[in-house]
Amino acid sequence: MKKWCKRLVIVFIIGIAYLAGLYLLQNHLLFFPSRHYISPQEIGLEDFAEISLTASDGNPIRLWYETGDKTKPAVLFLHGNAGQIATFAPQLHVLVQAGYGVLAMEYRGFAEVPGSIRQTTIFNDAAHAFDFLKEQGYSRNVVYGYSFGAAFSLGLTSLRSVDGLILTAPFYSLNKIVGEKPVPFARWVLKDEYPSYQYIAQFTKPLLIVHGKQDGLIPYRHAESLFNNAVTSDKQLYVLEGQNHNTIYFEGANLPYILDYLEKIQK
Repeated sequence: MKKWCKRLVIVFIIGIAYLAGLYLLQNHLLFFPSRHYISPQEIGLEDFAEISLTASDGNPIRLWYETGDKTKPAVLFLHGNAGQIATFAPQLHVLVQAGYGVLAMEYRGFAEVPGSIRQTTIFNDAAHAFDFLKEQGYSRNVVYGYSFGAAFSLGLTSLRSVDGLILTAPFYSLNKIVGEKPVPFARWVLKDEYPSYQYIAQFTKPLLIVHGKQDGLIPYRHAESLFNNAVTSDKQLYVLEGQNHNTIYFEGANLPYILDYLEKIQK
């Protein structure tokens, strides 16, 4: 009997330590930032200017900005959970070449920006970036999020009225996607849920969702569920055969759909 009690105590202690580790280290398990900052000039994108804002708590917000044609819609871009703006900017340059203004926001803890990501702070930082974009006087202001950035984009719509929303490879909620991964009980200790399904049910403007059929990181059923939850009558979903989580963005498979969407939204 004593042996069984000791074993139960050991199992209990190990379980508590495991859950505590997941709780304390979850940002390190969810986000993979580049620590060293890479400027637009270093990757040959001199048309992007570096802008700095200050968040409500005093933390700096770094932005890359290309003015574009202000009679066209402008795009606020929120990238995925790894790298930095420079990792994603070459694909954004296609939008710049088409005449659209682009504003890309860096995250806390990425590329020498101080702080760490939490749901409340990332949504508020994005709201500051969106306010800056809106002040520039564009015909429309659209938010575009890729992967984890899609969750940030949807969260932003709960704070600001945006004219359009583009989601590439989104997830239904962090709770749901983590629950599908082989990490036992991880969803029990999440600090933030990122409930995209709730925000999309309140969004009423034009919506575009593009997802890869072969996405093994975030299965395309997440995009389908979000699409079904969306209340807007102006919504489009494209699930692309042969595309995975990386190719749909980094090989530009989503770009024809985005350019078509932007062309239509300005009419």
